[in-house]
Amino acid sequence: MKTTEDAHGSLLDNSLILYGSACSSTHNARNCPLILAGGANLGVEHGAYTKFNEKEVRLSNLFVSMLNKVDVRTESFSDSTGPLPSIL
Repeated sequence: MKTTEDAHGSLLDNSLILYGSACSSTHNARNCPLILAGGANLGVEHGAYTKFNEKEVRLSNLFVSMLNKVDVRTESFSDSTGPLPSIL
């Protein structure tokens, strides 16, 4: 993806890739380890570890932020409360 060019640069820099697992250390839908990669042209801040308070920030907020970054405008997704306060 890094060497494949599109109209705005490399395909990697214009893509959002979410990798993760729904398997947490507590066997419920909390504390899921995720990696968000790519998207340098979309504003992804690389090289950081960010931990969100699960009572204040829902995973679906990440999906809202990702959709908005690729010009799919939405204010909600599932049980989201809005976009993430940072990352994108």
